[in-house]
Amino acid sequence: MKKFLLIFAAIFIMSGATCSAENLKFIDAMDDTGYYYDADSVKSENANVFNVRMAVIKANFNRMYTYDVRITPANRIYEILSSQILSYDTRAVLEVNNKRRPPQRYSDKSEMGQMVRLILYGE
Repeated sequence: MKKFLLIFAAIFIMSGATCSAENLKFIDAMDDTGYYYDADSVKSENANVFNVRMAVIKANFNRMYTYDVRITPANRIYEILSSQILSYDTRAVLEVNNKRRPPQRYSDKSEMGQMVRLILYGE
């Protein structure tokens, strides 16, 4: 029994290093590229600022690009806080970039504006 528990613990720890719990919701697709957000990652910093993990999956390259994004809908601004490149099938992390990008504006009619409405308000 002890051996079984050790093997289970090792598998559990190793699987946590390569993949994380995610609840990817479809946003849109174009050719072999899909756009998603992790519904479990949507968090409110305060009434006006939200954080969300977004994902771009390029099936033909077996790649998944994830972005931790801060959204300020009242000012129509988003900011990429960090990003990762993963192997889509194994979720193994291939590259990490923790460099914050400068805030960007979006319009209500832009693709980002439509994504924000879908993520935050379900529209």
